[in-house]
Amino acid sequence: MEITSGQWMAQQQQAGRRLCLVLQGESEARGLLLATRTVAEYCSLYAETCVAELAADGPVILLLDHVNEPGLVGLLQNPLRNWGWLGSLPDDDLSDVTVHWRDRLVAGPTGRQALYRFHDNRTLARALVHLPAEDWPAFLGPLISVCYWQGERWRCGDNPAPGTYPVPDPAPWLEVPNPQSGAILQANILRYLLAEHSEALSQLAEFQDPRIWLEQVLEQARAWQWERPDQLEFLVVRRLVEATGDVVIRWQPMRGEVAEDHFQRVVEEWCRV
Repeated sequence: MEITSGQWMAQQQQAGRRLCLVLQGESEARGLLLATRTVAEYCSLYAETCVAELAADGPVILLLDHVNEPGLVGLLQNPLRNWGWLGSLPDDDLSDVTVHWRDRLVAGPTGRQALYRFHDNRTLARALVHLPAEDWPAFLGPLISVCYWQGERWRCGDNPAPGTYPVPDPAPWLEVPNPQSGAILQANILRYLLAEHSEALSQLAEFQDPRIWLEQVLEQARAWQWERPDQLEFLVVRRLVEATGDVVIRWQPMRGEVAEDHFQRVVEEWCRV
């Protein structure tokens, strides 16, 4: 539904619900908002989890009493900063909703786990667009309604059955496609190469666009099903060394060679060079 954030907040308050804010690491707004709250009025979503060391800079959930307080007004006036999103609860108890999102924080099988950025309004928006209505309760949990910035306008959505739910296996929101994932991966890899292999990257740039080169390398990774971080790092770094030096090995898979055997063979071959 298309609505302004102010209209949505007024509707929720008129219905007797408590407003809450899920806020990313916005340091200025975070400081302003937390300075006026007691410890019962906010929770760090990373605390008491496997990434507790990031709690000081990680997302928080906090109760809202005054919709015109400066910290909140500043956020609502700048939605393009993608600072997070708004929700409503039946009361002022944050314990259930905090546990709900902590349970959904780490995604993926053992050895390939990653943080699910539920606190990012873009992640929330993609999930709600793709999830059928029957999956909303398990995704939103105790939240009665949510309001978030999506592209060029505010959107809101009502949870058809707020409550406490276990994390389904598989979790349907983890199967939602991210249209920007490829661009994000490329940008992160280029930043890594610039920081750790700047000389080789500079040499590559003398005769080839690094972005085009990287896209070709990542296409190989997809074709070979080398998806783990260690496989991507090995492929990208060694291909860069090869492109700017005189090392040549047999990269292509052999007939009948599965992805993991292919990877291990190439690693061993590289070690012998």
